[in-house]
Formats: sequence, C-alpha cells, structure tokens
Amino acid sequence: GNTFWNRFEWKIGSRYLAWMNQTFLRKAFGVRGGYQCVRTAYPPDGSMELTLEVKKIPPCPDCRSPEVARKGRRYRHLKATPIGLMPVVLKAEVPQCQCKICGKTFEVSPPLPKPTCA
Repeated sequence: GNTFWNRFEWKIGSRYLAWMNQTFLRKAFGVRGGYQCVRTAYPPDGSMELTLEVKKIPPCPDCRSPEVARKGRRYRHLKATPIGLMPVVLKAEVPQCQCKICGKTFEVSPPLPKPTCA
C-alpha cells in the first residue's frame, strides 16, 4: 500500500515541478517555450545554475523540413536576473543540427526573448 502511494505522489510532484520550472523560467527570465530545465546546480561560488535543454528540434530554416538530425551540441552560459543576492546563470543548450533533406547545418538559438527597444 505505502509503495503505491509514494510512487503516485512522486509522479504528481514531478509533473508539478516540471510545470513550475517552465512557468518560473518564462516569468522570471523570459525563457521562451521549447526549452526545459533539466538540472539545477549550486556551484561553490554561491550562484544558482539552471541547465536548459531543447525539448524538440525546430524544422530546417531553409526548406522547413521537420526531418532534422542532431549533430552535436554546446552550451552557452547566460547571466540572468539575480534571485535576491544569489546570481543566476542559465546554462543553455545550443544544438547543432543538419537537415536530412537539403543538408543545411544550423544551430538552435538560445531561449531568451528577442531584444526590445526601450
């Protein structure tokens, strides 16, 4: 009996945390959809590091084909708005992709909102 309820509560809790992370990222840092937080780390320097990865690769920018393969990735470290006195770093995945149809190679841009003029 106890094991079933523990698993049930964990599943509900993990869904809630995933939703909360997406909402938090969007509202606090302006992170647009398509990215998800997969890890939160607290390095010795006293900051918080949120690792963001792409959920789904977008179509090819040239031919718009959805048939795209990942060919590697790198990470960009982006300074974000601090939470209180704690510095926040978004470690955003930048997937390197290649279209299976036209052969174009491209990278998925980081998840931050487009700059606006004040």
